[in-house]
Amino acid sequence: MQLGHCRFDISKGELINQETGVVWHLPRAELHVLTLLVEYQGKVVAKPLLESGHDDDSHFSSASVARAIFTLRSFLGPQYETLIETVKGQGYLLRHHRARKAPDNPGVNISKPLVFALLVVTGLAGFLMASLWWFNQSSEAITPSQPLSLETVTLASGQQVELVLYSPSKTNNELLVEQSQQFIQGLQLCSVTIWSRVFLSLSHDKQVLNITLRGDHYGQSLIRNLKISDLRQPKQFVTPQWLAQLNICSTSNGRTPLAAQAQETNQ
Repeated sequence: MQLGHCRFDISKGELINQETGVVWHLPRAELHVLTLLVEYQGKVVAKPLLESGHDDDSHFSSASVARAIFTLRSFLGPQYETLIETVKGQGYLLRHHRARKAPDNPGVNISKPLVFALLVVTGLAGFLMASLWWFNQSSEAITPSQPLSLETVTLASGQQVELVLYSPSKTNNELLVEQSQQFIQGLQLCSVTIWSRVFLSLSHDKQVLNITLRGDHYGQSLIRNLKISDLRQPKQFVTPQWLAQLNICSTSNGRTPLAAQAQETNQ
Protein backbone atom coordinates (compact mmCIF):
# COMPACT_ATOMS: atom_id res chain seq x y z
CA MET A 1 0.00 0.00 0.00
CA GLN A 2 1.55 3.30 -1.13
CA LEU A 3 1.24 6.32 1.18
CA GLY A 4 3.09 9.27 -0.30
CA HIS A 5 6.75 8.31 -0.45
CA CYS A 6 6.14 5.52 2.07
CA ARG A 7 5.01 1.95 1.54
CA PHE A 8 2.87 0.18 4.12
CA ASP A 9 3.59 -3.56 4.38
CA ILE A 10 0.54 -4.79 6.27
CA SER A 11 1.79 -8.40 6.56
CA LYS A 12 5.01 -7.30 8.28
CA GLY A 13 3.49 -4.32 10.09
CA GLU A 14 6.12 -2.00 8.61
CA LEU A 15 6.06 1.50 7.17
CA ILE A 16 8.98 2.05 4.80
CA ASN A 17 10.25 5.44 3.66
CA GLN A 18 11.32 4.69 0.10
CA GLU A 19 13.35 7.91 -0.19
CA THR A 20 15.52 7.37 2.90
CA GLY A 21 15.24 3.61 3.29
CA VAL A 22 14.10 3.97 6.92
CA VAL A 23 11.93 1.04 8.04
CA TRP A 24 9.57 1.61 10.97
CA HIS A 25 8.17 -1.50 12.61
CA LEU A 26 4.87 -0.06 13.79
CA PRO A 27 3.92 -0.28 17.48
CA ARG A 28 0.59 -1.95 18.27
CA ALA A 29 -1.51 1.24 18.37
CA GLU A 30 -0.02 2.71 15.17
CA LEU A 31 -0.42 -0.61 13.32
CA HIS A 32 -4.04 -0.95 14.44
CA VAL A 33 -4.94 2.63 13.47
CA LEU A 34 -3.21 2.56 10.07
CA THR A 35 -4.69 -0.86 9.21
CA LEU A 36 -8.20 0.45 9.85
CA LEU A 37 -7.57 3.65 7.91
CA VAL A 38 -6.32 1.62 4.91
CA GLU A 39 -9.26 -0.80 5.18
CA TYR A 40 -11.73 2.08 5.06
CA GLN A 41 -9.67 4.34 2.79
CA GLY A 42 -11.71 7.29 1.54
CA LYS A 43 -14.23 6.87 4.36
CA VAL A 44 -14.35 8.33 7.87
CA VAL A 45 -13.25 5.86 10.54
CA ALA A 46 -15.10 6.71 13.74
CA LYS A 47 -13.08 7.19 16.93
CA PRO A 48 -14.97 4.43 18.83
CA LEU A 49 -13.91 1.92 16.15
CA LEU A 50 -10.29 3.09 16.32
CA GLU A 51 -10.37 2.67 20.10
CA SER A 52 -12.15 -0.69 20.06
CA GLY A 53 -9.19 -2.87 19.14
CA HIS A 54 -10.85 -4.10 15.92
CA ASP A 55 -10.79 -7.93 15.78
CA ASP A 56 -9.24 -8.62 19.19
CA ASP A 57 -10.29 -7.82 22.75
CA SER A 58 -7.76 -5.03 23.28
CA HIS A 59 -8.81 -1.44 23.82
CA PHE A 60 -7.00 1.83 23.13
CA SER A 61 -7.57 5.12 24.90
CA SER A 62 -8.45 8.23 22.91
CA ALA A 63 -5.01 9.60 23.84
CA SER A 64 -3.33 6.48 22.38
CA VAL A 65 -5.24 6.88 19.12
CA ALA A 66 -4.41 10.60 18.89
CA ARG A 67 -0.73 9.88 19.58
CA ALA A 68 -0.73 7.13 16.92
CA ILE A 69 -2.22 9.55 14.36
CA PHE A 70 0.42 12.12 15.26
CA THR A 71 3.39 9.72 14.93
CA LEU A 72 2.07 8.35 11.62
CA ARG A 73 1.77 11.86 10.21
CA SER A 74 5.28 12.67 11.47
CA PHE A 75 6.71 9.66 9.63
CA LEU A 76 4.86 10.54 6.41
CA GLY A 77 6.42 14.00 6.61
CA PRO A 78 5.12 17.51 5.87
CA GLN A 79 4.46 16.75 2.20
CA TYR A 80 2.10 13.84 2.85
CA GLU A 81 0.87 14.23 6.46
CA THR A 82 -2.43 15.60 5.09
CA LEU A 83 -3.22 12.16 3.66
CA ILE A 84 -4.59 11.46 7.16
CA GLU A 85 -7.41 13.95 7.62
CA THR A 86 -9.09 14.82 10.92
CA VAL A 87 -12.88 14.94 10.55
CA LYS A 88 -13.98 17.08 13.47
CA GLY A 89 -16.35 15.36 15.87
CA GLN A 90 -16.26 12.09 13.93
CA GLY A 91 -12.86 10.51 13.46
CA TYR A 92 -10.14 10.25 10.82
CA LEU A 93 -10.02 9.62 7.06
CA LEU A 94 -7.22 8.33 4.86
CA ARG A 95 -7.26 10.14 1.53
CA HIS A 96 -6.44 8.37 -1.73
CA HIS A 97 -2.85 9.10 -2.69
CA ARG A 98 -2.35 11.03 -5.90
CA ALA A 99 1.09 11.88 -7.22
CA ARG A 100 1.63 15.60 -7.40
CA LYS A 101 2.05 16.94 -10.93
CA ALA A 102 4.30 19.80 -11.88
CA PRO A 103 2.45 22.82 -13.30
CA ASP A 104 2.11 22.78 -17.11
CA ASN A 105 3.06 26.44 -17.38
CA PRO A 106 5.59 27.64 -14.81
CA GLY A 107 5.04 31.22 -15.98
CA VAL A 108 1.40 31.37 -14.84
CA ASN A 109 0.74 34.26 -12.48
CA ILE A 110 0.43 33.30 -8.82
CA SER A 111 -2.89 34.26 -7.26
CA LYS A 112 -2.99 36.88 -4.53
CA PRO A 113 -4.15 34.44 -1.81
CA LEU A 114 -1.21 32.17 -2.63
CA VAL A 115 1.22 35.10 -2.51
CA PHE A 116 -0.19 36.08 0.88
CA ALA A 117 0.13 32.51 2.16
CA LEU A 118 3.74 32.31 0.95
CA LEU A 119 4.55 35.59 2.70
CA VAL A 120 2.99 34.36 5.93
CA VAL A 121 4.90 31.07 5.79
CA THR A 122 8.16 32.89 5.04
CA GLY A 123 7.56 35.29 7.90
CA LEU A 124 6.81 32.46 10.34
CA ALA A 125 9.92 30.57 9.24
CA GLY A 126 12.04 33.69 9.79
CA PHE A 127 10.49 34.23 13.21
CA LEU A 128 11.13 30.61 14.19
CA MET A 129 14.77 30.78 13.10
CA ALA A 130 15.25 34.03 15.02
CA SER A 131 13.61 32.50 18.10
CA LEU A 132 15.86 29.45 17.91
CA TRP A 133 18.95 31.66 17.57
CA TRP A 134 17.88 33.77 20.55
CA PHE A 135 17.11 30.65 22.60
CA ASN A 136 20.50 29.10 21.88
CA GLN A 137 22.27 32.37 22.60
CA SER A 138 20.42 32.89 25.88
CA SER A 139 20.97 29.26 26.90
CA GLU A 140 24.69 29.57 26.30
CA ALA A 141 24.79 32.88 28.14
CA ILE A 142 23.31 31.53 31.37
CA THR A 143 25.26 28.27 31.58
CA PRO A 144 29.00 27.96 32.31
CA SER A 145 31.21 26.27 29.77
CA GLN A 146 32.25 23.46 32.14
CA PRO A 147 29.55 21.21 33.65
CA LEU A 148 29.47 20.33 37.33
CA SER A 149 28.86 16.68 36.50
CA LEU A 150 27.82 14.41 33.64
CA GLU A 151 25.96 11.14 34.18
CA THR A 152 24.76 8.56 31.66
CA VAL A 153 21.36 7.02 32.40
CA THR A 154 20.58 3.66 30.77
CA LEU A 155 16.90 2.88 30.13
CA ALA A 156 15.29 -0.57 30.08
CA SER A 157 15.58 -0.69 26.28
CA GLY A 158 19.32 0.00 26.47
CA GLN A 159 18.92 3.59 25.27
CA GLN A 160 21.32 6.00 26.98
CA VAL A 161 20.50 9.54 28.07
CA GLU A 162 23.11 12.05 29.23
CA LEU A 163 22.25 14.10 32.31
CA VAL A 164 24.40 17.24 32.68
CA LEU A 165 24.44 19.46 35.79
CA TYR A 166 25.60 23.08 35.64
CA SER A 167 26.47 25.29 38.60
CA PRO A 168 28.59 28.44 38.98
CA SER A 169 30.10 26.91 42.13
CA LYS A 170 31.73 23.54 42.82
CA THR A 171 30.36 23.49 46.38
CA ASN A 172 26.95 23.66 48.06
CA ASN A 173 25.17 21.84 45.25
CA GLU A 174 23.32 19.27 47.36
CA LEU A 175 19.88 20.52 46.26
CA LEU A 176 20.78 20.36 42.56
CA VAL A 177 22.17 16.82 42.92
CA GLU A 178 19.10 15.72 44.88
CA GLN A 179 16.73 17.03 42.21
CA SER A 180 18.76 15.40 39.44
CA GLN A 181 18.38 12.03 41.19
CA GLN A 182 14.61 12.55 41.35
CA PHE A 183 14.61 13.27 37.61
CA ILE A 184 16.70 10.15 36.92
CA GLN A 185 14.21 7.99 38.82
CA GLY A 186 11.40 9.30 36.64
CA LEU A 187 13.48 8.88 33.46
CA GLN A 188 14.26 5.25 34.29
CA LEU A 189 10.53 4.46 34.20
CA CYS A 190 10.65 5.08 30.43
CA SER A 191 11.42 2.18 28.11
CA VAL A 192 12.49 4.70 25.45
CA THR A 193 12.41 8.49 25.16
CA ILE A 194 12.96 11.02 22.39
CA TRP A 195 15.29 12.98 24.68
CA SER A 196 19.01 12.22 24.45
CA ARG A 197 20.46 14.97 26.70
CA VAL A 198 19.06 16.71 29.78
CA PHE A 199 20.62 19.84 31.34
CA LEU A 200 19.81 20.99 34.91
CA SER A 201 20.86 24.14 36.75
CA LEU A 202 19.61 26.24 39.69
CA SER A 203 19.17 29.99 39.81
CA HIS A 204 21.52 31.94 42.08
CA ASP A 205 18.84 32.23 44.79
CA LYS A 206 18.04 28.48 44.40
CA GLN A 207 14.35 29.24 43.88
CA VAL A 208 14.16 28.25 40.20
CA LEU A 209 15.27 24.96 38.64
CA ASN A 210 16.08 25.21 34.91
CA ILE A 211 15.71 22.04 32.83
CA THR A 212 16.56 21.85 29.15
CA LEU A 213 15.76 18.68 27.19
CA ARG A 214 17.32 18.06 23.80
CA GLY A 215 16.47 15.23 21.45
CA ASP A 216 15.66 14.07 17.97
CA HIS A 217 12.39 12.83 16.44
CA TYR A 218 12.56 11.40 12.89
CA GLY A 219 15.53 13.64 12.17
CA GLN A 220 13.87 16.75 13.63
CA SER A 221 15.84 18.46 16.42
CA LEU A 222 13.81 19.09 19.55
CA ILE A 223 14.42 21.50 22.43
CA ARG A 224 12.22 21.89 25.47
CA ASN A 225 13.01 24.45 28.17
CA LEU A 226 11.37 24.21 31.62
CA LYS A 227 11.59 26.59 34.57
CA ILE A 228 10.19 25.29 37.88
CA SER A 229 9.71 27.74 40.77
CA ASP A 230 9.39 26.60 44.38
CA LEU A 231 9.44 29.10 47.27
CA ARG A 232 8.81 26.46 49.94
CA GLN A 233 11.22 24.90 52.40
CA PRO A 234 12.34 22.20 51.94
CA LYS A 235 12.14 22.60 48.17
CA GLN A 236 10.71 19.88 45.95
CA PHE A 237 11.09 21.00 42.35
CA VAL A 238 10.91 17.51 40.83
CA THR A 239 8.22 15.21 42.22
CA PRO A 240 6.77 11.92 40.88
CA GLN A 241 3.45 13.69 40.29
CA TRP A 242 5.11 16.46 38.27
CA LEU A 243 7.12 13.96 36.23
CA ALA A 244 3.97 11.97 35.45
CA GLN A 245 2.27 15.14 34.21
CA LEU A 246 5.34 16.14 32.17
CA ASN A 247 5.51 12.70 30.50
CA ILE A 248 9.25 12.75 29.77
CA CYS A 249 8.90 9.58 27.72
CA SER A 250 7.48 11.78 24.91
CA THR A 251 6.86 15.43 23.99
CA SER A 252 4.35 17.66 25.67
CA ASN A 253 0.75 17.46 24.43
CA GLY A 254 1.83 15.01 21.74
CA ARG A 255 3.54 17.77 19.71
CA THR A 256 7.03 17.81 18.21
CA PRO A 257 8.00 21.48 17.89
CA LEU A 258 11.47 22.57 16.94
CA ALA A 259 11.57 24.55 20.18
CA ALA A 260 8.91 24.40 22.87
CA GLN A 261 9.18 26.43 26.07
CA ALA A 262 7.07 25.84 29.17
CA GLN A 263 6.89 27.60 32.52
CA GLU A 264 6.04 25.25 35.43
CA THR A 265 5.35 26.42 39.01
CA ASN A 266 4.95 24.22 42.09
CA GLN A 267 2.43 25.65 44.53
